[in-house]
Amino acid sequence: MRSSRLLLWVVGSWRSGQWAQRRVWTMIDVYVDRLWEWLISSLADLVLGLLIALASWLASRWVKRFVSRTAKRLGWDEILWDYFGTVLRYLTLIVGWVSALKKIGFPVEAVLATFGISGIIIGLGARRSIANYFSGLMMLAARPFKQGDLIEFGPPPQIGRVTEVKMTYTGLVTLDNVRLVVPNMVIWRNKIVNFSSLGQRAIRIPIAVPYDVDVDWVTDLALDVLAQHDQVLDDPAPSCTVSEVTAEDVKMMLVAWSDVDNMNIFGEVVIRMRTAFETAGLAVTVPATAIDLKREE
Repeated sequence: MRSSRLLLWVVGSWRSGQWAQRRVWTMIDVYVDRLWEWLISSLADLVLGLLIALASWLASRWVKRFVSRTAKRLGWDEILWDYFGTVLRYLTLIVGWVSALKKIGFPVEAVLATFGISGIIIGLGARRSIANYFSGLMMLAARPFKQGDLIEFGPPPQIGRVTEVKMTYTGLVTLDNVRLVVPNMVIWRNKIVNFSSLGQRAIRIPIAVPYDVDVDWVTDLALDVLAQHDQVLDDPAPSCTVSEVTAEDVKMMLVAWSDVDNMNIFGEVVIRMRTAFETAGLAVTVPATAIDLKREE
């Protein structure tokens, strides 16, 4: 009796398994048939959607190249127009891909609504990146510097030559040949000093002349040192004028101009001037901001 029941249970389970297996394969066949019918009925839309996506990709590349070449040919700012060319390229891609997805029947509106909600959440978590992006927009519009300029920003003060300006960061190379990648927000929210924007830089060296030293002689000697420096301009001509008279000495201001953004030119001029004054018999004290002259005893 027990053997008969066991046999009936095994046979019933086998038949149930066969029935479930047949049902699964039937469902698969139905879905495959429906997919095949959809592919056949939508083949034209699929091909057209792929063509639209391909055309938008080619058009985006052409737009970027056209904007860059036009800016270069007309002498416009290449960095600024390269940025706008990139924006136009991605806009072209987005419009083309959305059109392609709509053509093949993809629920674009529902996806865009989902992305809209997700965008708010992502935006809250990416505030710094968004701030860097808009800081880059402000810098590209205001143009406080361009590629190749020598700038100082901070605090803390840092000096470097601009190598690239991107959407979210600016690349620089420091005077000791170290590459910096600085977020645009850090540069834009602080003071920016551009040493290259006006083409010429003034070099100002205070000189303290004691009363027992001839001021005219010191002036001629200082101007002669400047005239021998190959990076000091003749026009505007160097000048040395009295800026203050005190009880101890006469304060003079030596001013020269250079069209080279050489950060070492101040030190070079001071060293040459010290050598010239010491050769002429004057003791020289060189603090951080001035040259003090005294008679050698």
